Amino acid sequence: MLRDRVRNVFYTSVRQSAETKEATMSKFKSVVQGAAERLLEDEALRSNLTDDEAKMLIHWAIEWLESHVDPARDQATARQAAQAEIGRLRPALQEINHRLAAGETPEVGALSGLSSAGAALSASPDRQTLIRSLIAQKVEAWSEK
Repeated sequence: MLRDRVRNVFYTSVRQSAETKEATMSKFKSVVQGAAERLLEDEALRSNLTDDEAKMLIHWAIEWLESHVDPARDQATARQAAQAEIGRLRPALQEINHRLAAGETPEVGALSGLSSAGAALSASPDRQTLIRSLIAQKVEAWSEK
């Protein structure tokens, strides 16, 4: 009996969480979802990453897509925006994947803005820090154009 109540509370919580997420999702959800699926199908974008690293990178790419597709005025414009952003994201994701495969480490100075407490970073930051740094570099370069 108690187990049934706990299960009901859990399922209610999960359903409410999903409904909240659904309400805040992209207004062109199907366009973003299609674009995200095209990225997920391309193993060359994540072949050198762990599952957690790939999730981090794909999560960023989907958020990027949503933020650049949502301002579209209609479905056709949203599809065009998604296609343009896929053209920008795919090479960026490939580059990050290749740089991680090469064992590249960023310069410590390039990561100083990513340190949450402002503490000194070690000479060899972890791979997730490297991914965040590479993402930040891409975003900065794209915003300068």
